[in-house]
Amino acid sequence: VAALSAWVYFKPAKDAPVVYPLSALKTSEAASIHIERPDAAPVSLEKKAGTWRMTAPFAARGNESRVQRLLEILGARPAHRLAAADLARFELDRPQARVTIDQQAFSFGMVSPVTREQYLLTNGAVYALDPRFGSALPGKAAELASRQLFGPGETPVRMELQAFTVEQRDGKWVQTPEAKDSSQDVFVRWADEWRHATALLVGPYVKGKALEEIRIQLKEGGALSLVVLAREPQLVLVRADEKLQYHFRPEIAKRLLSPPGTEQQKKP
Repeated sequence: VAALSAWVYFKPAKDAPVVYPLSALKTSEAASIHIERPDAAPVSLEKKAGTWRMTAPFAARGNESRVQRLLEILGARPAHRLAAADLARFELDRPQARVTIDQQAFSFGMVSPVTREQYLLTNGAVYALDPRFGSALPGKAAELASRQLFGPGETPVRMELQAFTVEQRDGKWVQTPEAKDSSQDVFVRWADEWRHATALLVGPYVKGKALEEIRIQLKEGGALSLVVLAREPQLVLVRADEKLQYHFRPEIAKRLLSPPGTEQQKKP
């Protein structure tokens, strides 16, 4: 009786929903992504030493959060699977996009006006799934580039601007010419603004007239040069080593380019 009761309690429900895993590949195991769209340059990313890098259409550090959104398709488990026949009725004969993760391709078709599910072709079958997976695809390649001015393992400890220099000496921040009223807390906040500077957008360097050069020394060793292409309406900084330009909001520009402790440095 006890055994029978246990079987009744634990047995699978007959009406349990059937789901179809799209891939056997785990998100953590993925090493390459290739995105193709009609009338757009292909986008390629590769994972090296645990981090993602864009290799086409231009080279850049990858936007890790956007890449993880793309990889969520690997864990999708839709409830509807159809035969891969008459692909035109799903708009899969000419898909909106084709994403290849390692060796598995995913083609994105139309969104059903009735169920609001998007049709997707992979592994010889058509699936209907939540359109959020399709919305994770970037509209432009630049959306998959990291917007962080400095990458992991890059900590600036000396920023030499045209009018002043701020650097760390023996564990303390100092400014040249000397800043009489700035505390260490003010210097730390200003240095953190630089360390965590996040751009509105990133793109390949477009040749322009340099307004100023900013020399950066890193805690980990090495140095890099930033070129100021514009201060208004946005601050545009070029990392010469990456051949990329970063666009920042005007209020960020004031804080980065003004000495620590000035009125412009204060956040709204």
